[in-house]
Amino acid sequence: MKFGENLQGHITSEWRTQYIDYERLKEILYEFKESAPCPDSVDETEIARHFKNGSECFFQEIDKELQKDAVFLEKSKLSNKI
Repeated sequence: MKFGENLQGHITSEWRTQYIDYERLKEILYEFKESAPCPDSVDETEIARHFKNGSECFFQEIDKELQKDAVFLEKSKLSNKI
């Protein structure tokens, strides 16, 4: 079974918004791959720029997802202390 399918099957509904959105991250990677310039039609500088921009965007999205998770974990710790 694929990871995404397995995860979807085990999500706790009330925590759904706190899970890392692996499907969205995967979509970003596919979009990045599909929009990559053809190596035969552009120079290496253009390809390097594409990969640099794509990497920055992807890691910003990962950071957003991790922040979401960090907030959830912090709230969980606080509620367990009460």
